[in-house]
Amino acid sequence: MEGKDGFRGPPWTDRRAIAAEMLEAGQSIQQVAAALDLSPATARRYAALFKAGGKRSLLQLSDVGRRRQLPAEGLSWLVAAIKHAPGLQGFATPRRTREAIVALVEQKFGVRYSRSHINRLIRDHGLQEHF
Repeated sequence: MEGKDGFRGPPWTDRRAIAAEMLEAGQSIQQVAAALDLSPATARRYAALFKAGGKRSLLQLSDVGRRRQLPAEGLSWLVAAIKHAPGLQGFATPRRTREAIVALVEQKFGVRYSRSHINRLIRDHGLQEHF
């Protein structure tokens, strides 16, 4: 993704660019966190980076967090499971939650993902419409 300043960053830079614009406009860390589905700690980190080096420093931030622990087949299964009806995986409601996905991954694969990792997976695989 290439911004107006010619900077090309990884896929998650769009959300960071929006965070930078919100912070520049004077919005609070709480507002940024709520609007972008960030943890308050992440929003504070973004604010500190923005204050120290502006938008570019925020956009150059690398991806963080624990790396994928599911094998490729497990990730493929999970993406397919999210795309299909929630009842097929035993969800009680027609809309699944991120917490339910965390529980499903732990139950099926014995891997504990954080809510933020599930958010990243959902975003990276274009699954937002299923929530």
